[in-house]
Amino acid sequence: MIAHWMVVLGPWFWVVVGVILLVLEILAPGTMFLWFGVAALIVGGLSFVIDFGWQSALILFAVLSLLSVIVGRFILSKTAKSGTDKPLLNDRAQALVGDVYQLDEPIVNGHGRVKVRDSYWRISGPDCPAGSRIKVIGGEGTELEVVLVGPDSQS
Repeated sequence: MIAHWMVVLGPWFWVVVGVILLVLEILAPGTMFLWFGVAALIVGGLSFVIDFGWQSALILFAVLSLLSVIVGRFILSKTAKSGTDKPLLNDRAQALVGDVYQLDEPIVNGHGRVKVRDSYWRISGPDCPAGSRIKVIGGEGTELEVVLVGPDSQS
């Protein structure tokens, strides 16, 4: 059935397939359809110049698809950003390192809790009374490691 349409439409078959694949690329995430669409358009363009049989055109499409995927991956790997502007987005404990807070409750036996914005965090550090200023120096999971800072410290 497809071979019939390849023969009937000739080069236009590949142009139509290429356009359909490019439209799918717009609708789908990723970049996979793009490379197949480009390969189909190249086969369509070459078919206007060179008279391929449908078998040759299909083989050329397969080869160009493979090459375009490889070249596309290479290009995207070179241009894609390796980092992010918010590396601590999903690591809230590490994002709080360096922040200074005032204790509402004392740290007793090395453990306590502190209010950070709208939630309470478990903390571990030296024993100190309520009202003390503490600085976050690390964190693991939902527990922050803190140290006592002087009353005149602004860091």
